[in-house]
Amino acid sequence: MTHGKAQPAYATVADDLRRRISGGEYPPGGMIPSEAVLMQTYGVARGTVRQALAELEREGLVVSQMGRGRRVQGRAAQGAKPATRYEDVANQLRAAIEAGEFPPDVRLPGEPVLAERFGTARITVRKALELLQQEGLIIVIPSKGRFVATSSPPSNTSREG
Repeated sequence: MTHGKAQPAYATVADDLRRRISGGEYPPGGMIPSEAVLMQTYGVARGTVRQALAELEREGLVVSQMGRGRRVQGRAAQGAKPATRYEDVANQLRAAIEAGEFPPDVRLPGEPVLAERFGTARITVRKALELLQQEGLIIVIPSKGRFVATSSPPSNTSREG
């Protein structure tokens, strides 16, 4: 099927990743393996992997998330397994908050306590908490900790404590 000229390595990697995305191996909302894993999988240099991923980003198939990696564009299906461990921890914390285990305005346990509870690293817990903070489910009060957000933003007077 070659027409005299071989396809560049990055295009071959991009084609395979495209096939895996369309085949559901990497579903919408799911993470693409790290550059290091892709380098090992395809036996190519980091630059080749980055070119392939950049092509998929230009096509809108993949979105880059600073410090987290690359995710397949689109929302994860309802009930889909979380793509990362921190998202799993965030889902469990969200469920505990919704179940009333951590009521509004209550200070959440610290990262070491939550890491022990979920059997994971503190950095994983921190990423989960950042995700919940971005969603507005928890707030950070400097020098005081993380708290479950109330339905309305807290006033300055309620920050005493």
